[in-house]
Amino acid sequence: MKGQRVVENSFIQLRSTQEADLAWVLETERHPENRDYVYNWSRERHLACIDSTDEAHFMVLRKPDLAPVGYVILSDLESQHDVISFDRITIRDKGKGYGRQTVRLITKLCFEEYKCHRLWLDVFDFNPQARKLYESEGFVFEGTLRDCKKKEGNYLSMHVLSMLAPDYENKKDNDTKDKSV
Repeated sequence: MKGQRVVENSFIQLRSTQEADLAWVLETERHPENRDYVYNWSRERHLACIDSTDEAHFMVLRKPDLAPVGYVILSDLESQHDVISFDRITIRDKGKGYGRQTVRLITKLCFEEYKCHRLWLDVFDFNPQARKLYESEGFVFEGTLRDCKKKEGNYLSMHVLSMLAPDYENKKDNDTKDKSV
C-alpha cells in the first residue's frame, strides 16, 4: 500500500483514497448523475489503482468538515515522457465549485510536484459542461476521437484536451497578476 498523500487549498482537500472509501466511490460513480460520464470500475480495479505506483486515486473532501464530495484518478505517473493522464474526476455534490477547485489542485500537483510536461484528459462529446470547465481552467482542445469507446453496445466519441507545462506557468502567472490588481 502506498503512503498517505494530502494536497489542499482553502476550499478542498485531496487525500489518497483508502480501501474504506471504496463503498462511497462505487456508489458515487454509479449514481444516475455520474454513471453516463465515467466507466464503472469494479472494487478490485479501484483497489489495484490505490496500490499502483503508476496511478493515483484521491478522495475530494470539502472543507472545513472533510466530508467526501468526489474522487479523482490519475495514471501514467511513471511515464518516461513526463505525460500524465487525468483519467477521472467524479463529483457527487455538484454546482458548488468543487470540480473547478479539484481541477486547479490536480494541475498544480501534476506540474509542480510530479513535474509533468503534459497533462491530458478526454471527455465524452456529450458532456459540454465538463469541456467548458476544462477549457476555462487552461486546457486546450486537441481534437475528437470519433467512436473510440464502446459502452453498452454504443460507440462514443471523446474530445481530447491537454495542458502543457508552459501553459500552466502562463496561467499561474496571469492568475497571480489578476490577484495583485
